[in-house]
Amino acid sequence: MAQARGAAPAGWEARILAQLEQREARVAAVAKVIQSYSRLAGKVGEFANQSRDAEARSREMQGEHERLLESYERGGGGSGGGSGRGMTLAQQRIADLERDVEALKEERTVLYRTQGTNAQRLLDLSDRARETEERLRQQELEIADSHEAARRSQGKIDSMQASLKEKDGTIQILQDEMSALQLEIVHIEERSRKLQSENDDLVKRWLKKMNEEAEKVNEVTAELEQIKRKSAALSPRMGPAVFEDDQFFAARTPATASGVGTTHGGSLVPQSAVGKIDGRMEEIHSIALSATGGLLAVGGQASTVRVFDAETGEGVFTLTGCLKGVNHVEFSLDGSMLLAASSDHTARIWKLDTGRHWKSLTGHIGSVMTAKFSHDASRVFTYSQDRTVKVWDTQRGLCIKTLFTVSSCHDFDLLDSMGARIVTAHMDNGIRVWDTASGKRVREAVLHKEQVMSVWASRTGERILTNSYDGTLKLVDARTLEVVTVMSAPGYRPSRNWARASLSPDERFAMAGSIDGKLYIWDANNGDLLRTLDIHRSAVCDALWHPTGLRVYSAEKSRYILMLH
Repeated sequence: MAQARGAAPAGWEARILAQLEQREARVAAVAKVIQSYSRLAGKVGEFANQSRDAEARSREMQGEHERLLESYERGGGGSGGGSGRGMTLAQQRIADLERDVEALKEERTVLYRTQGTNAQRLLDLSDRARETEERLRQQELEIADSHEAARRSQGKIDSMQASLKEKDGTIQILQDEMSALQLEIVHIEERSRKLQSENDDLVKRWLKKMNEEAEKVNEVTAELEQIKRKSAALSPRMGPAVFEDDQFFAARTPATASGVGTTHGGSLVPQSAVGKIDGRMEEIHSIALSATGGLLAVGGQASTVRVFDAETGEGVFTLTGCLKGVNHVEFSLDGSMLLAASSDHTARIWKLDTGRHWKSLTGHIGSVMTAKFSHDASRVFTYSQDRTVKVWDTQRGLCIKTLFTVSSCHDFDLLDSMGARIVTAHMDNGIRVWDTASGKRVREAVLHKEQVMSVWASRTGERILTNSYDGTLKLVDARTLEVVTVMSAPGYRPSRNWARASLSPDERFAMAGSIDGKLYIWDANNGDLLRTLDIHRSAVCDALWHPTGLRVYSAEKSRYILMLH
């Protein structure tokens, strides 16, 4: 950059010197012409003088000739031979002089012609000289302007050099600060590595401790179950649930009288409540029916999961092991296991043949909100408030895949039997479909104006039912995420925390409970509201069809589950 600043003045000085040299060359050429004209004018003067001298001599000889003629005439016309010869010589001399005069005249004529030519050339040269002087004057003005511009440019260059020097100083300061920051970053990275190592060690110790606590819980659970079995041998089985009228009034239908089947035939729209089960907890969050419809599981604010006979309302198990409330419950498809998602950051599995706690799935760092079995129960899927979905090996109790959902979720469901694809309901008003093998998002869509509270996948995985806090349910094509049916009702408003909607077994009807205790049933094909049942005393948190489609179980937040027919 310094070389560039030094080269700029040399360039314009060289141009000015070149212009001055060109002017000097033109002035020298004009001077040569003027000198040549001066020499020519001198010669013309000399020839003029010579011409005047010749004319004077010619006049003298003419006079002499005339005198000789007069003398000759007075002497008698050439009386003597000497006089004749003298006359002849005089005439010869006169003739020579006349020839000289003519030659001088011709030479004078040539000189006059040359003088005219030279005068014309001199005029041309004078014009050219004036033009040259005018150009020189213009060029001098331009040179003066160039000097002024050069002076201003030099001032700017000096200012820029001063600014550049100041910036160089600033850059040096910044470089020094950057070097200091780089050293600090190196120290911070070293500290970060140490902290990461310490954190990894703490996580390992924490997981080890949690596993030890889980083992202790398993041991305590086993002891409690042993005590239960001993108590069962000494006392009658747990009595029926307690109701306001102290009795269970399940109206037997032809389907229940002949035993509950698993045929997913034509579902019915419920008309009224025919039974009520006391969940025996202050607040209910989730209910689940076994695949045969024989057992009903209830999870809520209490740290236990209660299992009832879905027909008689009698208590079957009280499953312990959770340290905090239960947010979601689900049976395995074969009915051999029960899965619960808990706010103690774990999901737990119980074996229903013994009622004993079997596995604790630990690894989340937030409350586990939803948990699902794959159809063969070889995999468990959990979602936590730590914004992760984890895939677990059921037999080993180990996490084999973690998906980061980025946005917070309320619910999720499996789109196929093995959970290769899942759909999540998000607080940013949309749903997302994920490939659990790669952990990548397959597609997403914003379907609602407010957060999506729940998703329910059809048995074939071809359609998805969404329930939003904006008061609408939408049936969506799972392949394209395009809305097929929109369902809403005046006054329908789901609970913000617990508001799961469901499809009937034949997927003809959709059902959801409102915060005001009403149960709404829609036609899933055209979105028409079919029935509104005002049967609960508090917000409805969950509602399910019996696998036969002939009964409905709906749970209100405050303690009770109603059976409807």
